[in-house]
Amino acid sequence: MRRDWEKLDNAAKIYPSTQIKTDTHVFRFCCELYEDIDRDALQMALEDTIEIFDIFQVTLKRGVFWYYLENSDLMPQVRQEHSGICAKLSDKNEKSLLLDVTYFKKRINLEMFHVLTDGTGAMNFLRTLIAKYLSLKLEIEEPPLDYDASHTQMLDDSYDRYYSGSKSWKREKAKPASQLLGLKYSANGLRVITGRLSTKSVLEKAHENNSTLTVYLASCLTRAICEVLTTREKKKPLILNIPVNLRKYFPSESVRNFFATLYIPYEHTGNGTDFDEITEAIRSGLGSNVTEENLAKILNGLSAAENNAFAKIVPLPIKDFFLRRFYKKNLKNYTATISNVGIFHMPEVFDDHIRSFDVMIGTSKLHVCICSYGDSLSISFTSPFHSSDVERSFFRTFSFSGIDVEIVANDPDNQEDS
Repeated sequence: MRRDWEKLDNAAKIYPSTQIKTDTHVFRFCCELYEDIDRDALQMALEDTIEIFDIFQVTLKRGVFWYYLENSDLMPQVRQEHSGICAKLSDKNEKSLLLDVTYFKKRINLEMFHVLTDGTGAMNFLRTLIAKYLSLKLEIEEPPLDYDASHTQMLDDSYDRYYSGSKSWKREKAKPASQLLGLKYSANGLRVITGRLSTKSVLEKAHENNSTLTVYLASCLTRAICEVLTTREKKKPLILNIPVNLRKYFPSESVRNFFATLYIPYEHTGNGTDFDEITEAIRSGLGSNVTEENLAKILNGLSAAENNAFAKIVPLPIKDFFLRRFYKKNLKNYTATISNVGIFHMPEVFDDHIRSFDVMIGTSKLHVCICSYGDSLSISFTSPFHSSDVERSFFRTFSFSGIDVEIVANDPDNQEDS
């Protein structure tokens, strides 16, 4: 039985208050096939998928004290791609779902408002959608996926389940981070540059560097940013915002948000941009923070404010005001975000039909999203800046190493692929 409404999880609470045209909190997952998309088959697959993930068949409502999700009988409709990448999905004057499925030639796009879920939840939704679509097209029995959670497990608010009430963690007072500067696109303008590389080749480079894939790519990003920062900005630490999937440390099958973010600093020195020095800073920063004990402290710290008795009775307009101020201030505490969504696993029967997966997000800062499928590693930069110097420097790291890089980009001025 579905309840008529659900409260927002801990991470989701900030998104409705801070969503604007230039920072939509909407992310896009893409699947590129080898054949053009059949709209009718995709619609059938979507209807079957939303029946399984019916917790996403909701609209956002405004309450007295909090926003909440209300169940809806609206059915998502597949359309040809019709708007800019990661445009706003929620409108207080219009009752609409918080997800959108579109297509363009051989590509299927799933866009979701972060209020609904995080990258793991969206990944499982898209994997199910693609499996159902290709099974229809190939006229075969749908093969099982490795995700088979119950409705109760999907709906689980894992922040609340693992909150112990401990108040031992307090985030250190953040230093202002170095910031990327430059001319930005107007509202709705978001530039996306995606590089596709060989997963095996990049992993080999990471291992040569005694690093994990995330540490290696974060180090490459840090060096690329260092090369474009102004002298004044280099006086402040370069800080990467790195989301961590908490399901790896606290068992959960939830498709709702369940992640924490870590701030990993690199202090500029007079030695230029020594890669080994950068890598050691990133490796050390992640190693000391990504432990079950530390993440449990962060989880409790995040949940403490939500469970504060006074906070519960503060009217929503006042919460909106302070959440916006907190969010705007927090943007100064990091330079850029890098998020490794992980590996897309699909049944082998589909290998000859799926070319790649990509992930990107609407943002007011530089945000890098990573995912992989087979030997296709996708690294997508979303940015409001006209300059692409960081991206150019980042991808040259691989091309200079003899790794082929396929670049795909959009044109933010007309929001069409180029």
